[in-house]
Amino acid sequence: MNGFRQWLSRLMIGRYGNDELNRLLLIAAAVLIIIGIFVPRHWLNVVVVIILAIVYARMFSRNIPKRQEENRKYLEMKSRFTGGAARPGQGKPQRPAGTARPKKQKVEEGKRIYICPHCKGSLQVPVGAGKIRITCPHCGKTFEEIV
Repeated sequence: MNGFRQWLSRLMIGRYGNDELNRLLLIAAAVLIIIGIFVPRHWLNVVVVIILAIVYARMFSRNIPKRQEENRKYLEMKSRFTGGAARPGQGKPQRPAGTARPKKQKVEEGKRIYICPHCKGSLQVPVGAGKIRITCPHCGKTFEEIV
């Protein structure tokens, strides 16, 4: 299982991943599948396949700014209907899949701990350096991060 997780992590490097719009589309596809069980219509299956194709195309897309813009527009439209409950930029920021994530622990002032997306080893990086290229001391692989 760990080998599959590493393979999937390497596959998703530089790709967009999942977001709120994809979650909505997946829920819509699930609802249509359930409706299709009780009301069998062939066109319903075609709609589900089209929705799932859109979800996977967005998830594996390398055009990250365009996917973020689509998600931002969806969140703006959602906030109009929910009375401002879901404003863009108010939630947790989305990171492209396969990038390093900071560990949730305190370290010395001015440093942050990151996890290597390749070997899952931890390393300290100075905060505020901007976009830097990090070489993992454990596996020797390099990746870029914004700190």
